[in-house]
Amino acid sequence: MQTSKYRIEPVQREVFSNGLTLLVQPLPGLVSVSVGLNVKTGSRDETRREMGWSHLIEHMLFQGTRRRSMRELARVLTAVGGYLDACTGRESTTYYAKVPASHLSLALDVISDIITNYRFNPHSLEKEKRIILEEIGMYEDAPDELIHDLFAQALWPNHPLGRPILGTRAGLKNVTCRDLRAYLQRHYQPSEMMLAIAGNVRNLKASRLAKQYFGNLVNQGRSSEQGPPVPAPAFKSRRQHRRLEQLHICVGVKGLPYADKRRLTAVALSNILGAGSNSRLFYQVRERKALAYSVYSFMDFFRDTGVAGIYMACHPGKLKHAMQIVRDELRRIATRLISDREWHDVREQMQGGLLLSLESSSSHMWQMLQEEDYLQKHSGIPAVLRALNRISKQDILNLARDLFLEAPITSAMIGPLPKTPLPDISLLK
Repeated sequence: MQTSKYRIEPVQREVFSNGLTLLVQPLPGLVSVSVGLNVKTGSRDETRREMGWSHLIEHMLFQGTRRRSMRELARVLTAVGGYLDACTGRESTTYYAKVPASHLSLALDVISDIITNYRFNPHSLEKEKRIILEEIGMYEDAPDELIHDLFAQALWPNHPLGRPILGTRAGLKNVTCRDLRAYLQRHYQPSEMMLAIAGNVRNLKASRLAKQYFGNLVNQGRSSEQGPPVPAPAFKSRRQHRRLEQLHICVGVKGLPYADKRRLTAVALSNILGAGSNSRLFYQVRERKALAYSVYSFMDFFRDTGVAGIYMACHPGKLKHAMQIVRDELRRIATRLISDREWHDVREQMQGGLLLSLESSSSHMWQMLQEEDYLQKHSGIPAVLRALNRISKQDILNLARDLFLEAPITSAMIGPLPKTPLPDISLLK
C-alpha cells in the first residue's frame, strides 16, 4: 500500500514558556481544521472522595463564561458549520472542535474561553448534577456499556482505574463549586496541557494563534502526589444479577501500556481474534453457531498498563457453549501460528484503516495527542506502516502466549445468572 497522494508534512512540536505543548499537523489538501486541548487529568487522578469530579468539571465548563452564555457557547461554532465537544477518560480530559479552516481563530478563542473564563455557580452545579445522574441512569440501563465498568472493577479492585468515570450518585451529592475550583486549579496547569491543531493551516499561523490564546496561561502549582501503583493481576470475577433477556460477559487479562513496542502487534492480535466480521470469534460464535448477536475483542492501552478483553452477549442457555468456544479460540491463537491468509488480511485491514484516517483532520488531531501523551514523539504514518510490515506471525503467537497463557483471566457478568457451573477459564494452561 502507498500513502495518500496529498502532501503530509511532519508534525511540528513547540513547548511554550509556560510549559504547554503545541502540536501542528499541516494538511493542505483539506478544507477543515481540528483543534484539541488535552488536559492530563482524568478519573485515574481522583481520590475516592473526588470520584466523578473530572467529568463534572467537563460539564461545568460548558455552562457559560464571563464572555459567553451557555447558549452562546452552544451556538458560536455551530453557526459556522463546526462543532465543539469534550470527553473525559481515565487518564485525560479533552476539549475539541472542528471548523472550516478560515475559522481556526474562533475555535481557539472558544476553547480558551471555557477553560480560563469559566463561571461556577451553585445553580448551574445542581443542574449539571441532575444531568449526570440521568447520564448514570442511562448508563445503568445499558448493560452492554455497564459491563465494561464491572470488568474494570474486577481487573483493578480498589484502584482508581477500576472506578467509574461518571462517579457515583452518593459521591456527586455533596461536591461544591469550591471543591471543583480547587480541583481545576490544581490539575488544569498549562504544563499539563497539549494543544493539537491539524488541518489546512500553516505552522506559523497556528503557532501565533495558539500563543495568543494560550500563551498567557500561568502555572499555579500542581500536586506532585502519584496515584497508587496498578495491582498485580489475579483471577477475579464480578457478577451482577439483572432481569434481562441476555447475559452480558467480559473476560480478559491485563494488557500492554501504550508505549510498549508490541502495541501494534496487540492491535493485530485483537483484530484477528474478534474485531469485525472477518474475525475468528465473530465467525465461530455468531455466524457458524448462532450463539450470540454481539461478540468482539478489544485492546485498551494506558500509561503503565492495559487491557486485552472479549465482550459477548447471549441467551443464558447458550452461555456454556459460547464460553467454551471463547476458551478454545484463546488457546488456539496462543498455541498455533495464524495462517498466511489471516495475516495478509489483517495487515491489509490495518494499513487501509490508517490510510483512510489521513482524510480526516480530527483523526490527525487525536493521533498527535495520543502520541505526545504516551510516546513524546511523532513518527508519522509511513513509519507506522513500516512497523506494521515488520510484524511476523511468530510475534503474534508470542504475544498471545504471553497475554493469555501466563496471566489469570478476569471475568464480569451482568444479567440472569446461570445456576449451573461455567467452564473454568481462570487459566488456559
